[in-house]
Amino acid sequence: MSRSLAAFAAASLLASFASAQCYATNFGTLAGAGDDLLFTTVPMNISFPINGTSAAFTHAQISSNGVIFLSTGAAPVGTTNSGYPSQTQFQGAAGECPRIAPMWIDLDTTSTGGVYYDNSTPGVFVVTWANTTEWNVPSPIFTVQAQLFSNGNVLFSYSNQAATTLDPYTGISGGNGIATVPGVDLSVGPNVSATDLIYELQPTGVFDLNGTLLTFVRNGAAGYTEVASSCNFQQAYHENYGSGCYAISDSFYQFLPDSSTAPATLNGQSMVMTPVGPNYLMQWGGGTYIPPSGSATLLAMSDDSETTVTPSAPLPTPSGAVSPLFVHANGMISHASNNAISPISYTPDVDGFLNAPATGFFAWHDYNVSEGGQILYEEVAVSGSLIACVTFVNVESYPGGVVNPSTLQFQMNLSTGTVTIVWVTVDGNTTSIYGSAHLIGWGPIGASIDGGNLNLATAAPFVTSALNVPPLALNASPAPISGPGSGTVVTYSTTDMPEFAPGAGVYIGMNVLSVNQVPSGLDLSFIGAPGCSAYVGTLDFTQTMVGISPSNAVTLTLPPGLPAGTIIYSQSVSLLTPNSLPNGQNAFGMTTSNGVKSYISPF
Repeated sequence: MSRSLAAFAAASLLASFASAQCYATNFGTLAGAGDDLLFTTVPMNISFPINGTSAAFTHAQISSNGVIFLSTGAAPVGTTNSGYPSQTQFQGAAGECPRIAPMWIDLDTTSTGGVYYDNSTPGVFVVTWANTTEWNVPSPIFTVQAQLFSNGNVLFSYSNQAATTLDPYTGISGGNGIATVPGVDLSVGPNVSATDLIYELQPTGVFDLNGTLLTFVRNGAAGYTEVASSCNFQQAYHENYGSGCYAISDSFYQFLPDSSTAPATLNGQSMVMTPVGPNYLMQWGGGTYIPPSGSATLLAMSDDSETTVTPSAPLPTPSGAVSPLFVHANGMISHASNNAISPISYTPDVDGFLNAPATGFFAWHDYNVSEGGQILYEEVAVSGSLIACVTFVNVESYPGGVVNPSTLQFQMNLSTGTVTIVWVTVDGNTTSIYGSAHLIGWGPIGASIDGGNLNLATAAPFVTSALNVPPLALNASPAPISGPGSGTVVTYSTTDMPEFAPGAGVYIGMNVLSVNQVPSGLDLSFIGAPGCSAYVGTLDFTQTMVGISPSNAVTLTLPPGLPAGTIIYSQSVSLLTPNSLPNGQNAFGMTTSNGVKSYISPF
């Protein structure tokens, strides 16, 4: 068998070994932490074969800058704590020791981590630069590991966030003035070297080995075959899941992403908004179309335009009497101009609606009155009330050249303030390159919390809220690291807690830690908390929160040495007087947050 075929065969045989040994979770002994350090020479407890100043090497001196220098017991020759090696320094001049460099660059573990070695496992010596950063670059924090085996094989492992802004050397050199060979791309293998020099000098600002395992297989007496594979070198993290209750918005909407469902949803339907104190009572159905008479006023409008109408009496609203009213050709009636909404007013957009510059009633769609149809204004007496009607009569939608008219009507009761939107027929054409979405609803001026896309036919009747109430929210930081010598103090922060009672100024809650998760949440309607969910399965550890602020926090000190992959789930609960939320949503007296998954790792 040829030398190359033998090397490829060896690489193939090592695949299962490499996948099983992606990284060693036992970091062993702390060599130290800091910047530009050469730690004390230590025995590897293996005899590592490489052609340098000796046939095999038994000791190592580790640099904080991502390189290991080898010796036979005495201090290695040619070591340096430089974090910016030259090609000569990486290769090693005559008489100088071999060097193993997973990431030789200016690393710094002064405040974030440390350098560890483990020589206790038979047949392997492990060095880990845990939770390190590049000097003077505080983020990201990453981990790099080298494993040296007694048969001469080497593994380099890189966490998912490994990175550098400079140009590190990665590879193996036998030292002792070894002849120069060209560098290779270690991320694209296999790469074969006939000598004990194989390396890559990464370009400045580029590092393509994140989440990678590099496997160097010893080719008999000299040389290596190198292959790259993915490595689930998972760093510690927090991940939010689920959602808290309640997201109470001072607006409401239903968004149809295109017109395909618009006829079935809107044809022959109506919604009625009746002032109730500072709010509206929203009801689905009950409106009747009022056909315009021959004396109705034609509003001179073009595509995407806006005009005003001045009713004979101001429109009563929960926020006061309004006149004039602003009519937008794309299906909006507002207290002031909404022409700059979205900012593209012809494209229905949830964010644009939630941050509208003016309070308005929405039957928003990309209508095109310039292509056909009329927008009419008329005041009609009905059952003792004066109704101001804005009627879209057979108004075309985009695209041009397609017959797709729609008829709808806004009715504003100038006596009571009730506003009704009636859809007679809505076209279902979806071919416009600008989109054919519909957004229907009502919203006040300024930013609103997103209360969700409602099915108004089933959600009504309801009373709008005068307040925005954000949902109870939980977040955790910093990353839950449980290293060999110490563990992180994790802070679980709960925000937007409701007052225990309106005006009380006191916020009471509890944070729960659990080893069990309910991924999709358990709906708590059965205890009187509809819309709230439990995202943890057990109450394994709880901490109370009492304060005068809607934001409160608890801490958890992780013990050192927890197994990598240990997971803790957390959720917060806020207590309140039953039925004290704006719409009395909660008879039980408890709101819940989203869940947080904390994945614990030693790096």
